[in-house]
Amino acid sequence: MNRRMPRISTNIRFYQTQCHLHQNTPYSYIEKYLINLSLKIFMKNCIDTIFERRSIRRYKNEQVQDELLFQVIRAAQYAPSSWNRQPWRFIVIRDKEKLKRISDLLPYGKFLSRVPMAIAIISSEKESDLWLVDGAIATENLMLAAEELGLGTCWIAECDREEIKKMLDLPDGFHIITITPLGYPEIKPKAPSRKKIEEVLFLEKFGEKYL
Repeated sequence: MNRRMPRISTNIRFYQTQCHLHQNTPYSYIEKYLINLSLKIFMKNCIDTIFERRSIRRYKNEQVQDELLFQVIRAAQYAPSSWNRQPWRFIVIRDKEKLKRISDLLPYGKFLSRVPMAIAIISSEKESDLWLVDGAIATENLMLAAEELGLGTCWIAECDREEIKKMLDLPDGFHIITITPLGYPEIKPKAPSRKKIEEVLFLEKFGEKYL
């Protein structure tokens, strides 16, 4: 299968456990080398994942395995939130008819009717005053984890939220952050252009160029 294999993030504790026969044993040269190498690999993978993420709108007709879905959701759960309130919830949508009905409520998300599954990210105003920010951070974690695992996502922001809330039976106080497809990309677009760093980076005050 022509699928990008997920990168393997090295776990430092694995090396610590494997290299130490006793808790107080000092680090050996090889262990220090492995730990330093693992940190470099992790940092490279993290930055690469951010740079390589794309908004995917065409997907293969293939369901995502639960083990990958759970990893993506777990990554979202590890997002920071105000007072660690964790106001987010995640609704997996696989029903084709429901996906079609939701896509009809998305001005720029008609392609949702053709995806194998989608995830609605919702957040509770009763659990956090910063529910919108918290939910958005969790969504970014989810999308970066998906990219790392070879999966695609797409932030769909504009939608008829009230109608979708009814469709998903959301309790009072819960709001939709976004709905994203989740699946294996059929086509991955090239990276869009970005502004030059000197256009967005300032020193001490707005407009005072850093560079």
